[in-house]
Amino acid sequence: MGILARELAKASPELLDTLERAYADEWFAHYNYFFAAHAVHGRAAPPIAGLLRRKSGVALDRAERLAQRLLQLGTTPPPKLSQLADAATDKPFKLPENLEDMTGVLKAVLDADRTSIRTFDALFELSRTHDPLTNNLALSLLTDAVASEEEMESLLGTASPEMTGT
Repeated sequence: MGILARELAKASPELLDTLERAYADEWFAHYNYFFAAHAVHGRAAPPIAGLLRRKSGVALDRAERLAQRLLQLGTTPPPKLSQLADAATDKPFKLPENLEDMTGVLKAVLDADRTSIRTFDALFELSRTHDPLTNNLALSLLTDAVASEEEMESLLGTASPEMTGT
């Protein structure tokens, strides 16, 4: 992205922080879904593991798109994995203790999707008036996250409330 395009984007520190937070969250989502895909077990595990592997790939793709936007805006994503925790949303992935509990696993994924929705909505609002490229990215990511929330609620058979605790 050239100098003029960067100037026109007027990327505020808050916008850059939100982009970085979204990037870190997607890396954690990638890891969490990847881990859960390999850790779930029981009769119902194979289709859920497949869903989690797919979601892991989607999260990695989202992280790539967010990293590209950060680079275009003249900054970089956190260079070390250890720095992702400082940049990410402070909300743990709440897998159930019993990894045969597919309802609990799906609720944890639903909760993570809702965290993404909040982050992408904030990114959309921050970029609405002056950065159409980031706004377009945020809208695309938000659209995907909303569809994923609906998919999780459909699999659960009910609209689940927000999860609490650690």
